[in-house]
Amino acid sequence: MIMLGAVQLFEAAGFEALVAFSSDEAVAHLEGRSGIVVTFIEYDVPGTIDGAQLAEVVRSRWPTVEIIVVSRPRPGETPDLPLGARYFEKPYTHAEIERALDQLGLGDTVPRARTNLPPRG
Repeated sequence: MIMLGAVQLFEAAGFEALVAFSSDEAVAHLEGRSGIVVTFIEYDVPGTIDGAQLAEVVRSRWPTVEIIVVSRPRPGETPDLPLGARYFEKPYTHAEIERALDQLGLGDTVPRARTNLPPRG
């Protein structure tokens, strides 16, 4: 149900939502498609790497793709995420994610590929 809500949120914002059930499938989406502008990553994603590692892979291989990571509460733990990644504990609200998209420059308009941005460092 949570994934369905996230898919609906992104589709309502004008995105085509690609669903991945593992970190490996997420990387395959990124490798196989151009024009992806944002990833929405579950910190505890199944697969060969976890959500934090997936966020690092996204940042290093696709530096123009924005990163949003969500997770169950982790008392006393601050996830180590790449520079610029947005992090939200569950339960997050649609308004929080919409605000993050706006802050990333991806709200209120149909997103487009942003390939001319310099890598973050």
